[in-house]
Amino acid sequence: MRRVLTACTFLFLFLVALWQLGQAGLLAAKAWAAPILIEQAWNNQLITGEQHKPWPWADSAPVARMVFPGHDVTRYVLDGDNMRNLAFGPVIQREGDATFLFGHRDTHFAFLDQLEASDRLQLRLRGEEEKLWKIDRLDIVSEKDLYIRGDAPGEALYIITCYPFGQLNPDTDQRYIVSLTPVIGKPKNI
Repeated sequence: MRRVLTACTFLFLFLVALWQLGQAGLLAAKAWAAPILIEQAWNNQLITGEQHKPWPWADSAPVARMVFPGHDVTRYVLDGDNMRNLAFGPVIQREGDATFLFGHRDTHFAFLDQLEASDRLQLRLRGEEEKLWKIDRLDIVSEKDLYIRGDAPGEALYIITCYPFGQLNPDTDQRYIVSLTPVIGKPKNI
């Protein structure tokens, strides 16, 4: 009887461990496949002019492509500023002439700590021409003091993430803000 109980316990623990490894593998597969599928959806939108979801059950689609040419960084921005979409890429919010891009500091926006004032960004919103932006300011503010006017005159672009970079603690009360203004003229094709 004792052997049977031990064997059943071992089998149960083995199956639980196998299930956990499968879940971890599935999460890793999603993290690997999502950027590829999002880029593919973006490219399909450029060809057809219609919105394309990266996978059939997605509740969002890419609405912009951002490129920092000096840093060899390309990110695809998703519509719908909710936490579920934020897991797959930066998200967008527009208010008047201001555009806000939000992303995680440890994944999609991990490169922001390498930016410098005067770096350039090429941003193409779905259905619009690509626009060149330059960084004007890099700020670190308290979460409580985060207030950016969306009704300020002229176009503005803000990239916002948690701060500091490289921290394991997800509960931070600081935000890193990259403020950009448009550059007159057309960017080179990339």
